[in-house]
Amino acid sequence: MKTLLIYSLFAISAILLCLNRYTALYINNSILHFLIFYTAVFTFTLIIGRFTDRLKTTASRIITALIIAILCFLNSFLTWPGDWKTQTVLYQSKKTPQRTIEFQMRGDRFSFGYKKRIVNRLKLFPAFDWTSDIDTAKIDSAEWKKVDKYLNEMKLTEQKKYDALF
Repeated sequence: MKTLLIYSLFAISAILLCLNRYTALYINNSILHFLIFYTAVFTFTLIIGRFTDRLKTTASRIITALIIAILCFLNSFLTWPGDWKTQTVLYQSKKTPQRTIEFQMRGDRFSFGYKKRIVNRLKLFPAFDWTSDIDTAKIDSAEWKKVDKYLNEMKLTEQKKYDALF
């Protein structure tokens, strides 16, 4: 039963990470993303430890879990570019209210400035979105309602708000 749980956790977390990396699925919560990443790496290590007949004692498993947590944190800190934050909800679907077109920004960690994008966002679950790039010049007004709702999730000041638009 315990082995089945470890294999299942590994499969689910690895699939979620691959979907996040290679499809339009986006995990919009960095803490949840880290936990999924840690679960995938730790369960993979436990599986390898089972095959190589290592990690038999509780102490060795705890030390391994701590080392993996530190390495995963360092990897996440050095490679995670930051979360996309919605600045303005431009349009909302008339048929599906959880589907919106948004202007989003992300502050890069080790460089100055912001990356910007306009995406079609479908909110699947509280921490999971399905996003795709969209051309706002080709929006069908029969399907979309213009809302221009300013959210400012990045908490920009007035001058930075103005600069972000250009």
